[in-house]
Amino acid sequence: MDANRDTLARIAALPPADRRAALRALGRAEFERCAADPLYWLFHPSIPYVYTIDYHPVYRCVLCSTEGHRHHKLRTHLQLAHNLDVDALAARSHFVELPPIRPFPHKPYFEPIVRTWQTEQLILVEKSRDMMATWLFVALYAWDTLFHPGRQNFIQSETAKKTRELIRRAHFIWRNQPNFLRPHPVVYTVGTDGSGELHCEALNSSIIGLPQGSDKIRQYHPTGVFTDETAFHPQAAETFAAIKPAIQSGGRYTGVSSAAPSWFMHAALDTLDTP
Repeated sequence: MDANRDTLARIAALPPADRRAALRALGRAEFERCAADPLYWLFHPSIPYVYTIDYHPVYRCVLCSTEGHRHHKLRTHLQLAHNLDVDALAARSHFVELPPIRPFPHKPYFEPIVRTWQTEQLILVEKSRDMMATWLFVALYAWDTLFHPGRQNFIQSETAKKTRELIRRAHFIWRNQPNFLRPHPVVYTVGTDGSGELHCEALNSSIIGLPQGSDKIRQYHPTGVFTDETAFHPQAAETFAAIKPAIQSGGRYTGVSSAAPSWFMHAALDTLDTP
């Protein structure tokens, strides 16, 4: 029994007691399916389970119903897709602004990245703007933490404030899921150093935010570590060295960054040993 609109319509037609039992069974089955496959959870074929939030305006074209157009691309889309050459004011009349909370987008490069993340302990991803790579990996580490017991995942960004924002994204993803995917309470706090923490006591799983640097993470034996904008971490090499034993024992490390000369650049290009 899959969670699609036809199934929900059939369940809605059942007597109240049977309907409640069917919904509980469906919720348990969907939780297990999501726990088994992050792609199923991220891109459920019928009903969105995972949401993002973006306060930058994005528009849907009413002529062809395509989404994801930024303000500066409206006229370009009309010219290329509909052969309409209009001024900026007239262009706005052909679009509807989308709400800031939106289903997680299904970009064509997400699936190979997710499958690589599942099978490789160490991956480094060079990103550019609007790729949503940071959102994707926050979601994946949230999935690992919120669906599985005994996880201790860490997220690092350039500052405590930026790291806390990433932990808040993970909490946002959790609280915007359907209720049947939230059977366990989750607590978000700013953490002892202001970098954010997310705890699921029922699963004994956590995401802990840490500011960049190797000193604090050295005392842990994490399940996974995600560093964002790694090229801008002065101690990225030392941090990786500190967690390398945990990776070799079965953990994972994910580094994501835009371009800059750095340890990350050489590691991503496999030129660390190049003179």
